[in-house]
Amino acid sequence: MPIITVDALEGRTIEQKRALVKDITVAVVKHFNVEPDAVLVNIRDIDKGNFAKAGKLRCDS
Repeated sequence: MPIITVDALEGRTIEQKRALVKDITVAVVKHFNVEPDAVLVNIRDIDKGNFAKAGKLRCDS
């Protein structure tokens, strides 16, 4: 059972997430030779106050 985790900054729409998990599932089915029901996708939204780049929080950008 493949488990795919996607970490992304918050702000994606539910439609974007639906499209992403569909595409990920198709790719895993194709390359891992498993059924779609075996594929688990976990999207973790990261609060911009909990993520930094170049010494600056993303919420401050």
